[in-house]
Amino acid sequence: MKLNKSFEQATYVLTMLALQEGHVPVKSHVLSQVLQVSDSYLKKILMKLSKAGLISSNASKTGGYQLAQPVEAISLKDVFFALELQADVLDFKHMAHQIYDDEAHVRQVEDLVKTTLEAGLTAFYSQLDGLKISDLLQKEAYQSGAIDWNERVK
Repeated sequence: MKLNKSFEQATYVLTMLALQEGHVPVKSHVLSQVLQVSDSYLKKILMKLSKAGLISSNASKTGGYQLAQPVEAISLKDVFFALELQADVLDFKHMAHQIYDDEAHVRQVEDLVKTTLEAGLTAFYSQLDGLKISDLLQKEAYQSGAIDWNERVK
């Protein structure tokens, strides 16, 4: 399975915000410099995380991005869905009808494939939901924050 780079970037943004000393806001340019990614691309990810209610933003001089939920409550499934990566829609083109005359068999096979794929997606989402961002961090490091990312880019 190959996930796009936005999933990885979003996950690390959330861990960085959880680790921010004093949980003060962090500006997007600081996040992008630490991650060594494009600030404009990262802003698109931040917008999606904000829209999903995982982070909040404050556009003031001292503002930036912060977690909007406790880090223990945010799962990888939340990140996956915030980035609109879900693959729930199974859209059959019904090509089998071009090859086979047995309509009942074609319908049975398509139903079997659809049921199998749906079960796989359910299991996949369940596994993602079981892993929280806090599981990726040392508890003592995120409780009050352990790193000042602003100092890292100076």
